[in-house]
Amino acid sequence: MPPLPDRTRQELAALRGLHGRKRLAHIWAYYKAPIVIALILLYIAGYAVYRQATRKEDALYLALVNVEPGAALTEQLTEGFAQAQDFTPKQQVYLYTGLLLSEREGADQEYVYASEMRITAAVTAQRLDVLLMNAEARDAFAAQGYLADLSQIAPGLAGRWLDVSAAPAIEAAGFPEAVYLGVLANAPHPGRAAAFIDYLLT
Repeated sequence: MPPLPDRTRQELAALRGLHGRKRLAHIWAYYKAPIVIALILLYIAGYAVYRQATRKEDALYLALVNVEPGAALTEQLTEGFAQAQDFTPKQQVYLYTGLLLSEREGADQEYVYASEMRITAAVTAQRLDVLLMNAEARDAFAAQGYLADLSQIAPGLAGRWLDVSAAPAIEAAGFPEAVYLGVLANAPHPGRAAAFIDYLLT
């Protein structure tokens, strides 16, 4: 092992002669930059480990378009379905809310445009399974060819949407207009979409 440089030996000798706070002050004064860099790297590594350990799997993607659920319905559609399907603590229903598609006069067109961009991005990335929507949104999705033939998703169903206004949870929410369910043609979880339909209707 090569001998230590004179300056390093002097610093070590000075450090041995210090105690308590003086030693800490000396270390901080001479090694501040490496200590700060090491702490930053340690924080980044720790945060990455924490994120990986707590990261949840999106077991189903659900979007509510032109439909504003209350807290009770939101819980039924997310935690309720997760419990019914025996999801693990790391699995969740990813819920898109606040989406507005409307050509009605007076609608905030900037907000509508932002909603369209969010929906398009979700469809393109295959991060959308089930839609709950009003008739206007239903027609918009159908016109774009986004909706799957439900007969390919769940036995006994037909068409590209389903009126779920009479489903217990939807009816209890008291929406002023009909609510429709559709499944995306490129849904990443068609099996869970079928299970969600069954859950909602029973």
